[in-house]
Amino acid sequence: MSGSEKRSGLTRRGFLKATGVTAGATAVGSNLVGCVFGTANAEESSEEEIAGYGVCRSNCMQSCRYAVHVRDGKITRLEPADYGEDLYRGSCLRGMSYMHRIYGENRIKYPLRRVEGTERGAGEWERITWDEAIDEIAQTFSGIAEKYGPQAVVFDFGTGNYGEIQGQTGIFNRLGGVMGVSKPAGMNDLSTGYGIDRVLGTGLMYFANEAKSVLDSSHIVVWGSNPVHSTPQNWRWMQRAKEQGTRIITIDPVKSATAMKSDEYYPIKPTTDGYLALAMSNYIIENDLQDTEFIEARTTAPFLVRQDTGMLLRKSDFEELPEGVEDEFYVWDPEKKTAVLHGTVANPVLEGSYEYEGIAVTTSYTLLKEQLSQYTVADAAAETGMSEGVIEHLARMFAEGDAISVNISFGMDHYNNGYQSCWAIAILMALTGNVGRDGAGFTGIYLNTALNLNIVGLWGAPGFKGMTTAFPMTLLHEVARDQEYNGEPYPIKAMVAILSNSASNWPSQTNYLEELLPNLDFLLAMDMEMTDTARYADMILPIASFYENEDFRKAHNLPYIVHQDKVIDPLFEAKDDVEIAGLIGRALGYTDAFPAEYTFDDYANMLLSGPAVEAFGVSLDRLREEGYIELRTEPGKPGIVGRDKFPTESGLAQLYTEKPAPRVMYGQDVTERFPKEHLVYYQPSAEVSERSEAAKTYPLTFIQEHTRWRTHSQWFNSPILRELDPEPLFKMSPEDAADRGIVNRDVVEVFNDRGHMVVQAIIDPSLPKGMTRMPKGWQRDQFIEGGYQELTYPHNDEWSVAFNFYDTRVDVKKR
Repeated sequence: MSGSEKRSGLTRRGFLKATGVTAGATAVGSNLVGCVFGTANAEESSEEEIAGYGVCRSNCMQSCRYAVHVRDGKITRLEPADYGEDLYRGSCLRGMSYMHRIYGENRIKYPLRRVEGTERGAGEWERITWDEAIDEIAQTFSGIAEKYGPQAVVFDFGTGNYGEIQGQTGIFNRLGGVMGVSKPAGMNDLSTGYGIDRVLGTGLMYFANEAKSVLDSSHIVVWGSNPVHSTPQNWRWMQRAKEQGTRIITIDPVKSATAMKSDEYYPIKPTTDGYLALAMSNYIIENDLQDTEFIEARTTAPFLVRQDTGMLLRKSDFEELPEGVEDEFYVWDPEKKTAVLHGTVANPVLEGSYEYEGIAVTTSYTLLKEQLSQYTVADAAAETGMSEGVIEHLARMFAEGDAISVNISFGMDHYNNGYQSCWAIAILMALTGNVGRDGAGFTGIYLNTALNLNIVGLWGAPGFKGMTTAFPMTLLHEVARDQEYNGEPYPIKAMVAILSNSASNWPSQTNYLEELLPNLDFLLAMDMEMTDTARYADMILPIASFYENEDFRKAHNLPYIVHQDKVIDPLFEAKDDVEIAGLIGRALGYTDAFPAEYTFDDYANMLLSGPAVEAFGVSLDRLREEGYIELRTEPGKPGIVGRDKFPTESGLAQLYTEKPAPRVMYGQDVTERFPKEHLVYYQPSAEVSERSEAAKTYPLTFIQEHTRWRTHSQWFNSPILRELDPEPLFKMSPEDAADRGIVNRDVVEVFNDRGHMVVQAIIDPSLPKGMTRMPKGWQRDQFIEGGYQELTYPHNDEWSVAFNFYDTRVDVKKR
């Protein structure tokens, strides 16, 4: 398809009138605000007014593409633009209302500095010039680096922009690399991938098939996610599959919008999903329903495990191997009755214990079966709240369905036992042969592995030192509080919030406000809106919006790399990331890394270089011309994880983890737990578990749901979305409300021993007794008192090392 074809064929839809607002830039009031809306009929906008095409770069992962209508230098309309396949064309209200953020009253117009002597968060600002801001930033960073070392400056990378140059993995990594700053290891949304990686070897974010793959599924199991609201693009493909006869089943504690639209819905107690998956796997094996052919051919089931060390029996156990020689695995040959190298016998045994060369060994499959045998259907019914009949029905569906797809995102991810749950589901999928083939596997967040951009070329500037990732984000407040790490001095004196609203989005907000902030000499926020983080900063730099700069995105959930045109100039004094990073870099003396003459093109061409990029014919010129380029390795076929082989050492799905390791090592002692991590198991959640200490005091579980109105905290003050969702509301079940004498719109205090929030309550019949929720993304000034992140669970599991927002218990009382 040519570029001209891709950029035509737009159609109008009546509902777009809601976003057809002409945005005026009339200055009013303070330095922070100054944008007002005028009204215009969207139908007056003509196709001749299309100034360019862009891609939404938010963290919803949908990568929707837009035609941008501009009149008199102002964006008047955003309209879904074509992709190569019809169901990838679309949008949500957030994407189409993005221009309201560009021209909204919350827009930051100028560089701002906190008035000297005022408290952080007091809202006392003075306008400064860009020259003043850059000089002060450079002096501050240079002074800190000279006195304490460059690691005393922390770069807090958020997920506010997934552009490849202007975004999370872009130009500021080049700056951080030459400065040698600290970059705490990421903590968000990683337990899902960490668990699935144990089986599929897919790393933290590459476990899902392309959304289109569900057209080949007999069943779609939506497990702990709500794509109707959080990933509507995925839901469009599910609806198409349903029209073709695919059944949709939802397993979720909440009767969500997705559950309401499913063929079957099964409620489950929160955090017990792993127990359910393990009991289903055990039932399948006990009733000989497993896919033996798949297990023999595509898993590590026959691999022999040494009983003395827990390691797999390998070639290196018997001979010294030259560097670069593959260390092959042993299996048991039933005819020769001896161990042989994998691949040298057609049908190695799956079960049994043996001795070879004086070493006692057992097959991986035998060990897994023994491990699973403790998880019975009867016990699972008690743990999950589901009936034995339902559990058996679901087990048979996984075993007997033609192709099962599991839609899984970050619902289970946000609990302390999240990775065990996802690991258990991956084991269930492998035992039933539901991975690595058409229509079978995981969907949710698809990241295309076909094209590897030249990250090293972009980040590895002259003078590159690298960024220190010694500790995870969850420990940042402790390191800043104590100014040490693992008993050694580790001063933290400054932090830069890059595309991040960490004050709002990190758990246990009191840790941020009372332990991190007071121990920072300087907090710099770069944003386009006055977020919680910006509000508590010492200096704010105004950044350009998606449509005020050029970029491209290797799309999430789509098989494309997509270009973003710059369709308007940055408003007021906003600048894009390339210009800001260059200004700071040169002020710090890194002129070789950031030459004054370098433009977006120079950095883009660094990233779009090398054999991997050239193999797809991707270039900046071609992206500009065509708008998007397909990245499928097999044209016409959706991306499937493990279609040919899995990205594990053996190329097989792993039923046994030979060398388990924590996701991040930060000095924790994992010696005692290490032997347990070879085989999948169930671990109760930290607080939500009915047997936890917190459950004795706080009877209600509390989750922070993703909704249609915000992506994390983005769009928190979008005027048109605030009309639909005007204020934070705490949702509780009719039974829990009645027990406390609470009725709709009562003001309540929600509390635990970490903090509180005061909000209005509403009764939500979709919630089971004992469970509460509220939409996430609200800022502190939008609550009557406090904020929801004061309540959330602050600790991480020592193996998955991830934030666990949902693992939270509270109580509530009427104000």
